[in-house]
Amino acid sequence: MIPVIHDSVQTGFSGRFAAFSVALALLLLPTTGCQKAQKKDSRVPVSIRSVPEKVNINLISHGKKLGVTHWEGKLPPGTYVFEFTKPGYKTTWRKITCGVDREDLEVKMNPISASVILESDPTAATVATEDGKTIGETPITLPDLPVGKHSYILKKPGFSPRTVSFSIDDERPKLVKIDLSSNIGTIIARSNPPDANISVDGDPRGKTPSTIKLEQGEHIITITARGYAPYKEKVALSSGQTARVNALLQMLPASLTVTSDPSDSNLFVNGKQYNNTPTTIKNLTPGEYTIKIARDKYDDAVRTVTLGPGQELKVDMKLDSNMGGIDLVVHPPGVTVYVDGQKIGVTQQGETKDLSKVMEIRGLKSGEHIILVAHKRAVPLEKKFKIIIKKGKISRPRPVTLWIKDTYMKLKDGRKLTGRIIQEDDRRVLFEDAPGIRIGYDRKEIVEIRPLAPDE
Repeated sequence: MIPVIHDSVQTGFSGRFAAFSVALALLLLPTTGCQKAQKKDSRVPVSIRSVPEKVNINLISHGKKLGVTHWEGKLPPGTYVFEFTKPGYKTTWRKITCGVDREDLEVKMNPISASVILESDPTAATVATEDGKTIGETPITLPDLPVGKHSYILKKPGFSPRTVSFSIDDERPKLVKIDLSSNIGTIIARSNPPDANISVDGDPRGKTPSTIKLEQGEHIITITARGYAPYKEKVALSSGQTARVNALLQMLPASLTVTSDPSDSNLFVNGKQYNNTPTTIKNLTPGEYTIKIARDKYDDAVRTVTLGPGQELKVDMKLDSNMGGIDLVVHPPGVTVYVDGQKIGVTQQGETKDLSKVMEIRGLKSGEHIILVAHKRAVPLEKKFKIIIKKGKISRPRPVTLWIKDTYMKLKDGRKLTGRIIQEDDRRVLFEDAPGIRIGYDRKEIVEIRPLAPDE
């Protein structure tokens, strides 16, 4: 057994050795003004970026959250497994091994999407986005829709528009079914007269009478027929309602334009005289009208027409001349000619003093006319005869001859005679002082012989 003292000496030696070691270490420290030695940092710089930004970073290999992108930091050398998460995007994992060089990591996140099958009852409804872009008809598959709320508008003629909304929460496909509600009403359209044209909001929809199916709402019904004023009616139609439109069409007045050849002829319509042709008569009641055109020296022209409602009828009528004429020869010249008591003129001298030119008398109506020829020294004073004029024809009766005194003769015995010289020579004159009474006179008996002046 070792004595206690020995223990005390040994213990004291150990304490002195320890103190010596500390002192030695202090002596080995840098003197005043020298910096403290630093331990070398072996961690590796790491940069993590993502598209989109602000993605959550989980260091699942070490069981802790690292932060959000963009992240800059240092990690000790080793292998790390990262988990990247962001609402609406698929979870992504990446593994990196840190050595001695800087590590740059960029992560692209894929959004979560799902397909939706959109069905409607009835089918074939138009599907459009909220901004009005048409994308198809039901049933339709809408692929790759992102997470969130989606809305579409379904339309089908005869049904109320329907907005359908749904949300995408995960990648599971969805089936969305929509029932469309009918918005159809009925309009029964009739008119008097029938068979009139129908239009709804400007679109043709057949003829009256007709039953028309329309979507609910206000509609303008227009009914038209030729010759009638248009009929319009606004109808507020509800789903399932039947509305009736009964149109009593108002007849439009007619007009009649009459021209004639020749123009400026007298115009009569149903016995009433109007302005001479050409003329237009407006505001006539539809119906039957008798038109008569009359003009001097022309046959009357008559025509019956029927004017429909609103009709603008043009009628052209040609008049036929009912005139004829006479080529009249009256001997001797200078004879006055009358037709039906109206003086026509005086015959003119032709090739000799005893022959007349042809007198052309025109513009005589067809039918019987009285021709009278006269001269103040004729015996008898006048001749009258009848002639039949045919329309468009020229009559040429035989020449008419009047016995007319044209010579004055004075005898030595004092007698003064007027008559006609029938024959004469150097010795003798055969004189006729009355028709058929002829007397010969020697030239010795005659004191004076000369033509009668026109006024004698």
